[in-house]
Amino acid sequence: MENSCSSHSRTVEITVLSAEDLRVDGRSVKKKAFAVVKLDPFNNRVTKVDAIGGSYPAWDEKLVMKLPMHVAFITLEVQCRTCSGSGDRLVGRATLLVSDFIGGYVPENHLNFLSYLLRDARGIRSGIINVSVRVKEGSGLGLLKSRYEYCSSSPSAQQKPVIGADAKKFNGLVAGIPVWNPYPV
Repeated sequence: MENSCSSHSRTVEITVLSAEDLRVDGRSVKKKAFAVVKLDPFNNRVTKVDAIGGSYPAWDEKLVMKLPMHVAFITLEVQCRTCSGSGDRLVGRATLLVSDFIGGYVPENHLNFLSYLLRDARGIRSGIINVSVRVKEGSGLGLLKSRYEYCSSSPSAQQKPVIGADAKKFNGLVAGIPVWNPYPV
């Protein structure tokens, strides 16, 4: 058993559906748009190129990725191939917060349909990207107890958190529970 938070991940399915009103320097994108989903600089997936969709490309492509527990956001980019063959050009970028589809009252395996405003490198609006996101059932979200087993700062991975007890008695591991007070202090 490893004692590292970074080794634990969950499986996420991101379906890049389409984009709307794509613009580069104020002009409509003509063709050859594609999307890139980035977890970090070394972990990304790319859709196929939509050769005919122009400013309204449709990909409907499912990208399955391992999402490490420490990742707080996913970057969505739309790029287009240039006519001159000099490389790919950024149309726009959006940030998908992991908290938009994990946490709160959202159950595992729930399909979320999300739309994000794309902005170019200068911060100017350059379109909209539409995605659906699903965290696959049983993919590592687990209970609080199991997270403490594998990610405690203690050398012993078998040590369990103790709530409301003397920390010295239990080798210094104590878990805090946030409490919401409806009355102002």
